[in-house]
Amino acid sequence: MVADRAQVYTLDAIAASALILMTTISLLFIQQLHIARVYKPPDEMLGYLCGDERFVQAVYSLDASRLEALLNAYLGSMPYNLTVFDVHGNKLLSIGQPVEGIASVIMLPGVNGTLNPLIICLKVRA
Repeated sequence: MVADRAQVYTLDAIAASALILMTTISLLFIQQLHIARVYKPPDEMLGYLCGDERFVQAVYSLDASRLEALLNAYLGSMPYNLTVFDVHGNKLLSIGQPVEGIASVIMLPGVNGTLNPLIICLKVRA
């Protein structure tokens, strides 16, 4: 009778260990999966950014660190490249990394009533 109880406890311990092992393996596998992200096209993101006065001020002051902080806040960990050109096509500023992806371009006419057109190009990798 005592031997039967010992066998039952041993089987219970084996079953519990197998359950814990399978749960751990499942959690590790699920952790490796990428969480589905809500993708927003770069033209929509650039529209949001240009609606933010802080972004426009940072573009016209060519403040790279402030632009990086704003882009990281809006885009998260998504790889991006933001390049600012003048109307003659001269590159004034480039932030981010070289990205192959969909690009969006917008021209800002100026800030604070001044005429100083700048062309902003945003590339985002999905």
